[in-house]
Amino acid sequence: MFSKIRHYVDFKSISPSIKYLSILALFNGIGLGYFFIVIVILTKLKGYNEGTIGIIAASFSLGLMFAGFFVSKVLEKIGLYLTLFISITIQTICVIIMFVYFNPINLVLNHFIMGILGGMNWMTMDTWVNIVSNNNNRGKGIGFYNSSITVGFALGPLLVAIFGTQGLFPIFLCIFLMLIRTPIIYLIKEHIKNVHIPKQEKKINLSFVKLAPFIFIAIFIGGINDSSFGALFPAYMINEFFTDRQIGLYFFIGLFMGVISQPFIGALTDKINKRKFIFSLLVLHLIWPLLLLNFISSISIIILSVLIWGIASVSIYTVTLAYLGERVTIKELSIATSVFIIVYEFGEFIGPIIVGYFMDLVGNVGFIYTSICITFFSLLLGLLRSYIKNK
Repeated sequence: MFSKIRHYVDFKSISPSIKYLSILALFNGIGLGYFFIVIVILTKLKGYNEGTIGIIAASFSLGLMFAGFFVSKVLEKIGLYLTLFISITIQTICVIIMFVYFNPINLVLNHFIMGILGGMNWMTMDTWVNIVSNNNNRGKGIGFYNSSITVGFALGPLLVAIFGTQGLFPIFLCIFLMLIRTPIIYLIKEHIKNVHIPKQEKKINLSFVKLAPFIFIAIFIGGINDSSFGALFPAYMINEFFTDRQIGLYFFIGLFMGVISQPFIGALTDKINKRKFIFSLLVLHLIWPLLLLNFISSISIIILSVLIWGIASVSIYTVTLAYLGERVTIKELSIATSVFIIVYEFGEFIGPIIVGYFMDLVGNVGFIYTSICITFFSLLLGLLRSYIKNK
């Protein structure tokens, strides 16, 4: 038994390049994870309704989606290092501007710009990790990289649980965590500067969706669930009279479970049917809102709910990205990854808008009902696709 466990968590087969890039991914996650929770809680405490919070969050995803149409060309022209350096540095400037001029219009505009830059950042790293992986260890490598991001996004909310969101210290801490990413890029430069991004033979188009539609259905729903949870779970919990520190702690618990599950998820991804695995993760996205709906007064059930959410949320990205890597050639990979993230970010874009609207319309339960209905619909589409394919 223990030998099998050691096999799942044995990272010797992972490229050193992925490990170095994962260091940047870790600090990227810490900075953004802390920033997003602080912003959402501050906007709620300042009296913004859920619809407005949803639009602010959606503007970041709109920027990410927009970036998908040109990032592959940017990579060809200026390379990995400059793309990362420029995007992360300007992101930090946007954060400073948002805290100095805290109003809805400025928040929406700078979230959109940050989204474009975030798209440049993430699509660069996702493409690069897939390029240096192979089909024998792709799931493990992507799982390790994705775990690093998620550790960061878990540590961000933990800092909220420790320091809260009130006063000037959380704002200065947020700026510092964003700023420290720039020197980290410089420190790992020698390990990533020689990575070659193959010249792309195709322009951005959605033809890759036809190649593996279920991958894109799953990641679209993953995007909806991720962004709506990240943007509106804090509002949902504040409406249920939980504190900012409690919310930060619940986020940390859920994402931490997502992190520790990734070595096993990545190893399983390399060994079992990925399509069935994705179905299983979508089913988990049905379970956590049902638990939250019926047992919001039970702390243990809330913890169980966020644990399930953490596993499903983190894993669905790992598994679908690994599945995509098997279905396209190396020369198509950058374009295919861009389309993948465009679809994911379209889900992230509409998720907070839809959920925020229904929360304004029917109350706090709108957060739960929309999550259940959207995921259930995606499962029906997946089953229908399987039926048609096998008929």
